[in-house]
Amino acid sequence: MKQSKQSQLIHIWEDYEFYLSIPKTFTGSNKPYVYFYYLDPKTNKSARIRKYIGKNDGNIKLIRDEAKKLILELVTLLDDNWNPLTNLQNEEVINSTTSIEECISYWINKREDALKNQSIAKKTLKNNKILMMHFRSFLDNNNLTHIKAKNITNVHVKEFVDTKAFERNWGKVSYNTYLIDLGTFFNYLKDLKIIKENPCDKVSKKVTRYDSTRFKVFEKEELLLVSSLLSNDKRHFGLYVATKLLFKYNIRPLELTRLQIADLNLKDEVLIIPPSKTKNGNEARFKLDRDTLNLLNQLIGGFPKEWFVFGGRNKPAYLQVCSDYFGQNWRFFKSKHNLPCHLKL
Repeated sequence: MKQSKQSQLIHIWEDYEFYLSIPKTFTGSNKPYVYFYYLDPKTNKSARIRKYIGKNDGNIKLIRDEAKKLILELVTLLDDNWNPLTNLQNEEVINSTTSIEECISYWINKREDALKNQSIAKKTLKNNKILMMHFRSFLDNNNLTHIKAKNITNVHVKEFVDTKAFERNWGKVSYNTYLIDLGTFFNYLKDLKIIKENPCDKVSKKVTRYDSTRFKVFEKEELLLVSSLLSNDKRHFGLYVATKLLFKYNIRPLELTRLQIADLNLKDEVLIIPPSKTKNGNEARFKLDRDTLNLLNQLIGGFPKEWFVFGGRNKPAYLQVCSDYFGQNWRFFKSKHNLPCHLKL
């Protein structure tokens, strides 16, 4: 993530990066602070932790010295399994000696909690369970169920995806999808320091560049047609704005459903998506162009800041829409204008 000019990386310990943020001015309540990101085990999202330090009369050297002392204290606490969100010690439910089967069960439970917290969609959890059903079957057939998670290697992963691809006639896209999703599971274990390396990283994906897949890239004429239809369809104005954000800034549809008007800083021409609303748990910032700003101003004008940007009937709403809202909206729009089936959102 791009840091502001006042933020400096001053220490790295294991997977933690500690930054020092110094305000441009020390007037009022402005104070320097140290911050780092911590994976919340309850939500499986990263949260930014800030610890303020003294102004030290604006002396940069003294501020840095105090920051370094604070970071050493934080590292000691973190090394002792301290949770900065609760200020308590974490209970280690799984560790480096835990079997792969227990790790899978633990992860699925955490994904179910994430669904309750609306951090993931119901379809995501369903896909996770299907993946683990296949992976458990492979582990059981090879007498690997009770080995430690850290002993699963890229050889095991490669054998799993190759075997299942043959058994279930997976295409290249499905092969890559299962490999990526399995990598998400092992990344979770890596974040918890159960394993040191993700075994999926050393398994090559299938090359799909010249193959037909589920999705076909829009031809230029198709893109111009869809853009023209959307821009002239007042009943789908919200969908039009959403596709602009999707096309220009690669913001995921699920993340768009979580956007609230308060996340938009139209004065500074910036969209800030907080960690709790992104897929990877990191804050995302986007500098908006003039065209996008004008469209957003038209869409959210007059609505309260706590309302969601995209709601039912293609306008802001008090309640958040479902995870497949844009998919449903797109299918209705496509049917209304008799667009080809292969044009996916």
